[in-house]
Amino acid sequence: MSRRLHPTTAPNPERTSPVRRSLGLAAAVAGGLLVTIAGTAVAEPVPASPGTYPTTNGSGVTPTASDFITAVGADADAELVNYIAQQYNGQIAATSPRILSFDAVNPTTGSVEANPIHVKPGCDLTRPNGANAGLTAIAKNQVSQVATVNPNAGDGSSYCIDFARSSRSKKTDGTESGLTFYDLTRDAVTWATIGGSYAPDAPLTTVQLRGIFECSITNWAQVGGQYGAVHVYVPPTSAATYTFFLQSIGSSLTNVTNGCGATGTRPTQQNDGTKIAGDPQGIAPYAVTKWAAQLNGAPGIADLRGGAVLGRVPLSDSSSVAPVVKYGSTPYYVLNPDFASGNVSGTSTQGRVLYNVIRNGSSLASLFGTSGFICANEDTLLPQFGAVPLGVDTTATEYCGKPN
Repeated sequence: MSRRLHPTTAPNPERTSPVRRSLGLAAAVAGGLLVTIAGTAVAEPVPASPGTYPTTNGSGVTPTASDFITAVGADADAELVNYIAQQYNGQIAATSPRILSFDAVNPTTGSVEANPIHVKPGCDLTRPNGANAGLTAIAKNQVSQVATVNPNAGDGSSYCIDFARSSRSKKTDGTESGLTFYDLTRDAVTWATIGGSYAPDAPLTTVQLRGIFECSITNWAQVGGQYGAVHVYVPPTSAATYTFFLQSIGSSLTNVTNGCGATGTRPTQQNDGTKIAGDPQGIAPYAVTKWAAQLNGAPGIADLRGGAVLGRVPLSDSSSVAPVVKYGSTPYYVLNPDFASGNVSGTSTQGRVLYNVIRNGSSLASLFGTSGFICANEDTLLPQFGAVPLGVDTTATEYCGKPN
C-alpha cells in the first residue's frame, strides 16, 4: 500500500492509503451572502500588471489609499484569499473599500521582484514572500505617503497593509501582542518528493526527517530508500510553511544551517514542486491544502506540483493516514483532519491553522469574525482550495473567526 497519492491523476484514497474519515458538505451557505462570479479568473488585483493596484476604485474614479483593504503574506492560502477577495468585492457597494490580496511571489514569473510593489496610492514596498515576511510588513505600520506617486499620491494616513495572511500562530513572546489572529481554516505541512523517488514507500518519522533536513542523513538508503544522495530543497526563511515544518520535526533554521552549512541545501520556492525540476533524489516541505488546491484546479491557482507527491508521517502509535481525503460527494480533495490532528489514534505535529491577521481594534474584525462574510460562506469558499470548514461552534478548540 503506497504512502503517497499519485500527482497526475485524480487520487483514490480508498485504493492508495488508509483514510479513516468521510467528510460531508454543508447543504447551504449561511446567510446567503455569497455571490459567485462564474468564469472569472482569480489572480492579483491587476493580473496583467502584478504588484500594482487598480487605477480606478469601485465607483470608476481615481482611487485613494482608503479605497482599498490590502493583504500580503503566506503563500499557502494566497489564492484562497484572492478568491475570497473577489467574492467579497462582488457583493459590496461600489463606494465600499475593496480587498486587494497580493501573492507571496509574482504570479507571472514565480519569483520575488527586485523592484517594489505598489499596493495602494502612496504605498511602495518589497513583496513579502511568506507569512513571516507578511507579519513583519503589517507590524511596520507603514502609512501611505503623499510624496509617493505610483501613479497616484497617498493620503498620509491610511495603513499600507491592512491584514496579513499567516500560516503560523501568534508568537507567545509578546512581540505580536498588537495583532489579532483570526482562524480561517486548518492546514498541515508534510514532506514531498517526486514520483519515482529514491525515498522509501514507508512513512518517514519526524526523527528521520530531522536527520534529513539537518544533513545528518545524507543517503536515501539510510531510511530504507534507494541508494543515492538526498537532495534537500528548502524555501526562503521568510516562509512560515518552512519554519513551521522544521518546528514540527523538532528542528530549526539554526540547526539546518549548522548541520548543512552553506552548500548542503538547495533553494526552492515554497509549495512549488516544479522548482525541484523532476529530481528523484529531492525532498521539500509542502503545505497539504496548497497541494490539494493545485490538484483540484481551484480558481486562480496554477498546478505547480510538478510531479510532487505527499509523504506520510507516523502518528505516535505508529499508524499513519493519508494527507488528503475526498470531500463528501464533491469532486474536491481536502486536508484529511486525521492527518492534521491525529485524532483517530496517537498525535500529529504536522497540523496548523491558517489565519487572517489584523491590528488590534481594526474595523476588519467584523469581516474576519464568526458572523463575518468569510465564516458565513466558508462551506462554499474553502473546499475547492483543499480546506475543510471549521464551523462556528465557539466551544470548539478551533472555529472560524476565533480571535487569538
